[in-house]
Amino acid sequence: MVRVAHISDSHLGCSQFQLVERKEDARKCLEKAVNMAMRHSPDILVHTGDLFDNPYPSWDDANFTLDLFKKVNEKVYSIVLQGNHDLPYGYRRTQSPVLALQNAGFITSTGSETYLSKTEVFDGKSVDIHMVSWTRPRELQGIIDYIPLSDNISLLFAHDIPSPRDLVPSHFDYVGIGHKHNFWLDEDLDLGRPGSTCIVDWRREQGGKKKLIIADVSSTGNEYTTETLNDVREFKYLTGINITGMGPTEAEEIMRNRLESLSPRKTKPIIIMEVDGTIDSETENELNRADLLRYGEDLLKPLFFHIEPMWSSLGPRAIKLTEPLNMARSIEDYVKQTGEGNLIELLAGLEKFIGSEAE
Repeated sequence: MVRVAHISDSHLGCSQFQLVERKEDARKCLEKAVNMAMRHSPDILVHTGDLFDNPYPSWDDANFTLDLFKKVNEKVYSIVLQGNHDLPYGYRRTQSPVLALQNAGFITSTGSETYLSKTEVFDGKSVDIHMVSWTRPRELQGIIDYIPLSDNISLLFAHDIPSPRDLVPSHFDYVGIGHKHNFWLDEDLDLGRPGSTCIVDWRREQGGKKKLIIADVSSTGNEYTTETLNDVREFKYLTGINITGMGPTEAEEIMRNRLESLSPRKTKPIIIMEVDGTIDSETENELNRADLLRYGEDLLKPLFFHIEPMWSSLGPRAIKLTEPLNMARSIEDYVKQTGEGNLIELLAGLEKFIGSEAE
């Protein structure tokens, strides 16, 4: 048996919402994930790519990863694949920052190539390890099809495999992938994706999960353990707020009430309020989002508060004029079709403005 601890997609350097604090959060999340993995005493620690958010990391992020993987180097066989965010576009792959970790001797990766295969021995068992960094689907499929059958335990790690249920042969004992940031595990087909170690793209990841995958792999069948990976920053998603048909005052009151119902457990959370429904253009124009943001910030002291406007606006209403050149008749058409204004007062104002010959 070989024990694999699988994590992915840490995106070090990502300044979510342009917040410098999120860069430090990403480092803390990765360290927490690695520490959680090491408590299970794995033989292999694998990170399936996008360790960095871009191929030119800051010194803080580069030094952090060197220190982190150096610390676990003597305890576990570490693999880090190169994801699409790790590889510079238009440049040679040798410039990937993951290569600094490999050259330092702290991890194994695919180097300047897309694919690397190695056979290692764990607990007296030979294990074939196949590693595929980010590449085009056609090249990826060619690599997978080329890998021969083996009597050894066979592991396949790739940054991403589109439609893995259809494309991966059944002779691999465990297939670990990344790229998509939410957890997925198919124990029947022995396919696993842990999700990201921190929240990177809340729109894609909302409602999903992130989990450390521990796979005890053997030729006779696998056993799986998972542990939830929570972001070190508390995220509060306010959903189900529908302002259909409301005026600005009522809509703002609904949003304030939802903010007042929150009770963050940690200081400086990130709060995202999704508001949907159908409103008219007048309500949309008169909604005072700046005041709502100030109210939420004063009330809850978040690191960041964002209102996501998912509502749709009806826009200006088309008025059908029966006699376009008759101003009095046009005013009557408007009042009847919109229900707005007092017809008698409007006609009186028109007569006062242009005289009794308005008709």
